[in-house]
Amino acid sequence: LHTLPLHLHEVLASFLVFTFINDTLSPRLSTWLLGPARYPRLPRHTQAQWDMHFTSLVNATMLSLVLPYVLLADEGRANATWEDRLWGYTGAGGLVQAVSAGYFLWDVKVCAGSVSELGGVGGGLGLLHAVVGLCITVLGFRPFGLYYGMQYGLVELSTPFVNIHWFLNKTGRAGSLLQVVNGIILVITFACCRLLWGAYMTTTFFGDVWTALQAPGPSSTIYRLAKGPPLMLEHRAEWWVGASFMCTHAVVMGLSAFWFAKMVRTMRGHIKSRGTETEEKKKEKKEKKEKKAE
Repeated sequence: LHTLPLHLHEVLASFLVFTFINDTLSPRLSTWLLGPARYPRLPRHTQAQWDMHFTSLVNATMLSLVLPYVLLADEGRANATWEDRLWGYTGAGGLVQAVSAGYFLWDVKVCAGSVSELGGVGGGLGLLHAVVGLCITVLGFRPFGLYYGMQYGLVELSTPFVNIHWFLNKTGRAGSLLQVVNGIILVITFACCRLLWGAYMTTTFFGDVWTALQAPGPSSTIYRLAKGPPLMLEHRAEWWVGASFMCTHAVVMGLSAFWFAKMVRTMRGHIKSRGTETEEKKKEKKEKKEKKAE
């Protein structure tokens, strides 16, 4: 992990910041927003979920704002070769990767500690997603796949709407017009970012890995790091690295498809219940008018 020493302090800082948001900022801010009669009286497992969703919302919103700027500002990405995409490194990319690694490190800690409280399939899948995300970001410090790590970050564009949907459920607004509108945006962004964009990136990444495995002999890259002399590393198409990334990306895509199916079922239920409520209100109004006419 040749570039990890350059960003280790950023990984640790990110982990501490997200821990502070989850353990301190979320409980205090939520108590202030909801009132002392609501958040503190939530069941313990609901408070744990609330704080996790709050921290996830902060991370996803930050990435949604920062990543597009970094991707557009890096002019070299447009002309990147398959070697650049697999083994390229930039300081800005390393910083984004370090922040993500710190977040997933926090996510693993929280999911592992709360899996008994969260329980069920959701708790296990959450822990699996956190472990897979941490593996991807840590292996990227070889450096390997930093280009795709940055691109995959765009899937977080749908995450704020996931968290908003959950908060609306817990604040008694399930099936409301606001949740229906948010749900429609969520389904569209999730399908575009996680399924279509994610599938495209996965296919392109697998193609580059296959090209590397077929390439004759090793290749070398000179990394001009911020500290110390330039570092020249020799790259070989190590099958286990490519296989690890392929497996983790396959798991992420599988989880995305599973969650998307659940979202569609939930949204259909909310729209159906809202339609039923509308019909009942129309029926009540009609009955009131008939009584007045009598």
